[in-house]
Amino acid sequence: MRKVYISCYENLDGKYKDSLVKSNNLRENRLFTLVDSNEEVVNDAFINKENVVHFVKKNLMKGADVVIFLVSEETKKRRISDWEARAAMQKCGIFEKCGIVVIYLPDLVEKYGSKIPRNVLPEILEKNINKRDVFMVETTWDKIKRDINIFDKLLNTAYAYSKMSNYEIDDVVTLENKSNFPTIK
Repeated sequence: MRKVYISCYENLDGKYKDSLVKSNNLRENRLFTLVDSNEEVVNDAFINKENVVHFVKKNLMKGADVVIFLVSEETKKRRISDWEARAAMQKCGIFEKCGIVVIYLPDLVEKYGSKIPRNVLPEILEKNINKRDVFMVETTWDKIKRDINIFDKLLNTAYAYSKMSNYEIDDVVTLENKSNFPTIK
């Protein structure tokens, strides 16, 4: 069973995270072990470009094996999504790289159909997802909703992929949200 951190915009997409957690609870937590943390911890911490990714890896992800990105139209605008992706892609002390599962939420499927453009992803995920030596699992919410039992397979596949992936991580860490979202003070 994998330790899973779920990245989503709580205010808009938290219901999808709640649904995954509820499905797991109904199965007596046999799908995954949730690494539950609060983004507010980041707002209370001293954040700068040099320590933010390591802070997220150690204090939010807390040893997760797999990070699930619940991706909606607003995901790319949130600086925390970029930090979480960067943290998932790198080793930090005793914490290894994480497997990555991208789940496209219904607003994107409704807008784009089966041809969801990669530019809806946080920039670091977009930069890496098409590389030949990077492997991530992608699916849609509807597929998960139809058969939650595939979840275990997705998590194990993503975890195995993390060992084979050579992520390209740049130094472009943004400390502020993009348009119309509050910034860390």
